[in-house]
Amino acid sequence: MSTGKKKAIKNNDEIEDPVVSGKDVAELFTGNLTPNSTNTVQPIALMRLGLFVPTLKGTKNSKRNKSNQIDASQELVQLDVARSEGYSNIKITGPRLDMDHDFKTWVGVVRSLAEHGDSNGHVQLSITKFAKFCGYPSSQLRKALRDRLTNSLLKIMRTTLSFQRTYDEKNVDGSDKISLLMVHLINSVDYNEQKDTITFQAEPKLSELYRFDHKVLLQLKVINKLPRKETAQALYTFIESLPAKPAPISLARLRARLNLSSNNVGSQNQTIRNGLKALKELGYLDYSEVKRGRSVYIQIHHRNPKLKALPDEKEPQESPPQQPGNDMGDAKNNILKKIAELSNDLTPENIKMIEILSNGLKLL
Repeated sequence: MSTGKKKAIKNNDEIEDPVVSGKDVAELFTGNLTPNSTNTVQPIALMRLGLFVPTLKGTKNSKRNKSNQIDASQELVQLDVARSEGYSNIKITGPRLDMDHDFKTWVGVVRSLAEHGDSNGHVQLSITKFAKFCGYPSSQLRKALRDRLTNSLLKIMRTTLSFQRTYDEKNVDGSDKISLLMVHLINSVDYNEQKDTITFQAEPKLSELYRFDHKVLLQLKVINKLPRKETAQALYTFIESLPAKPAPISLARLRARLNLSSNNVGSQNQTIRNGLKALKELGYLDYSEVKRGRSVYIQIHHRNPKLKALPDEKEPQESPPQQPGNDMGDAKNNILKKIAELSNDLTPENIKMIEILSNGLKLL
């Protein structure tokens, strides 16, 4: 990390996002990812924003039904719709979307667009199939689940993106002249249980957002193994969207991402620590806390999205007796075995390691 970056992190006790350099962007998978039953493909920008957050408890002070506003200027200013008109002030406004139901419904929306959407973002499929795309088996498709799906779709529809530009000239009353574009995250939804169909329309102006250049592949296995642990689920969607070697993330940034309801910062920090601990116990995350001045940062050392057993976690096995003169053959077998293991998960790091091992194999 450069001195300039170190200084910026040290002096910034507020909310900062890990800087994504040109090299980091190159490390992100930007190909034609396709969601399926085991993973979902999501725009990195949405996963870094506090759009899907833990459910709030039903207390009298709860913000559950209050409108939620997110400043998305930094993350979405590169969209064509923003750049073409010079919009620089971008906000997402709408009801609080939770991880328990609303995120699952959004996962279904994204997969439906990928598999059944036409060029205009129009989708029609059976309610049963849509529920399956959301992660619900057909055996659960009773009234309670149908109501849950329609309620989540309504909340997602009520989520709007506003793009604003301020001009140099003023109005007659001295106020700034602006142009403002407001669009829904998804448009009309036609839900018909008699025909067992659901039809919805994605917002054409946001087509680039649905098919974002930089996407993140989220393993549904991780989310499914964290039932009723929505803080850990939300942290996972954020952490997995970060570049390969992210800068330390402050607790302030994580508090903003989760949009927690408590006014007690210490309580919010404890909630975050509990979520990180759950991810570590699951085998997904290895991290440590770093204190700089009065701020606490989370340093991510390793992510294991497929929850594979790490080499040092496997039970040690007794090595067979070595035969004289057989060292060369054993070395080749070990390299071939390692290449086979790395081939099961073709990350950029593993591909590079395979090339190194293959060159070593040629030398042998």
